[in-house]
Amino acid sequence: MKSKIARFVIKQHKEKLNPNETDILIKSASRSSSYAIRESKALGLTIKSISGKKIIEKLPNGEIKILRDLQGKHTTEIGLKKGMVLCRR
Repeated sequence: MKSKIARFVIKQHKEKLNPNETDILIKSASRSSSYAIRESKALGLTIKSISGKKIIEKLPNGEIKILRDLQGKHTTEIGLKKGMVLCRR
């Protein structure tokens, strides 16, 4: 699998005259993750992922279990800001 991914990255690099490194990394990451998901399904392993605000687990038989809900960030109302120095009296 690694050689296929390496060939894909090299091919993309040669095709563009001025390749953007970020685009190459994004494409290679998406391709490698699709290979990993396909292999996991073939081996009968579960796949955990984030969908919306939930962590889900996809079982090999097609079932989907919700493991837990993700919570949003809590905002502080006391006026603390990043970089402030707190002193204890």
